Amino acid sequence: MFDLETKEWNDPECLNGVARWNHASTMVEAIPSWKYFIFGGESTDFGEADERTFGQYVNTACYMDLETCKWIPIYPEDDVRPAPREYASMSYDERERRLIVFGGWHDGWLDDLYALDISKIVGPPYAITHVDPPLGQISGGVPITIKGQGFVANNIQVYFTPGNMPTQNISKNALNAAGTFVTETEVTAITPNFISFGEKREAVI
Repeated sequence: MFDLETKEWNDPECLNGVARWNHASTMVEAIPSWKYFIFGGESTDFGEADERTFGQYVNTACYMDLETCKWIPIYPEDDVRPAPREYASMSYDERERRLIVFGGWHDGWLDDLYALDISKIVGPPYAITHVDPPLGQISGGVPITIKGQGFVANNIQVYFTPGNMPTQNISKNALNAAGTFVTETEVTAITPNFISFGEKREAVI
């Protein structure tokens, strides 16, 4: 890795090493840290003094979290995946949060196209790190400050769910309130009234 401030190269210790070459790769901006994705290529495990030979074509994908420098494998949710290959082209579709893989070589040039949804890995283009106050009255009306990264001044809606229900599973029991953009790292809102839902242990934002 090259540090643009110090103008120096360093050799970071990468955990879960990946032996791969002739693979497709792309860098994706994510919060809180960028992700480096790779797909396909050739792979093998060379011993300390083994003769260098050709590897095996692979059709697996993984990514490195640039903050931890750890390789993490990607396991598709179904069996639909490209055939093993090298020299494929890959790009990132930011709108749909997916990787697009085209072509490559496997004893002949390929001309197929595949997409891999990585939205659960890169997440939304923002992150919430802190809510103050963390608890409020069930009747609502409590001003809260939401801290995070990547907020934009564009029709902000803050969703609240009762109990331990995560917000990615928004149901009829979820309520929303208009958020007010303050900065890219701060949004404010007024908590909604949850009395009609009955007593719950806590509200998750």
